[in-house]
Amino acid sequence: MAETEAVELQPEPDASAHETAPSVLGFDGTMVLLTWTAFAIAAAVLGKFLWKPILGFVEARENEIRDSLDDAAKARKSAAEADAKSAALLADAKRTARTFADERAAETQRHIAQMENEAREAIAARKKAADEQLAIERVEALARLRDQAGEGIAAALERLLPDMLTEEQRQAYQDRIAAEVRLDGTPTP
Repeated sequence: MAETEAVELQPEPDASAHETAPSVLGFDGTMVLLTWTAFAIAAAVLGKFLWKPILGFVEARENEIRDSLDDAAKARKSAAEADAKSAALLADAKRTARTFADERAAETQRHIAQMENEAREAIAARKKAADEQLAIERVEALARLRDQAGEGIAAALERLLPDMLTEEQRQAYQDRIAAEVRLDGTPTP
């Protein structure tokens, strides 16, 4: 009996309850209409309060990225222009330096040539002065030699002549010598 009681305690399924309960796979028009209405309201609310700000944010981000890309392109262009300007300035500086160096080299060559000419002129002037001094010393030395030779010859003649010459011949010789010798001690030509 216990088994029969347990079976009895379970309620018997009601066939009419199956008929009134909606089926999960069944089609209910009211449910479809309510679902679509809820979807439309949710889409309208989300579109107004969420979708538009998201689209605005995405569009702002795209604009920011586009501006960044434009700025990067401008920066690349500016960098290329700066490189070109620096290359031109460097080439100009090299030309200027080369011109300056060439001018300095030419100026140095002119200065060297001028110094060489001045040295040649100084050497020529010193040589001329030395030649003049040598000529003066030569004339003075010849004059001293002539005087010494003349004195030696006169002394020798004075020793030899008195025995060989008569008084008249000696006087004629002295007169002739006096006529040939000038007062400054140089003989007449």
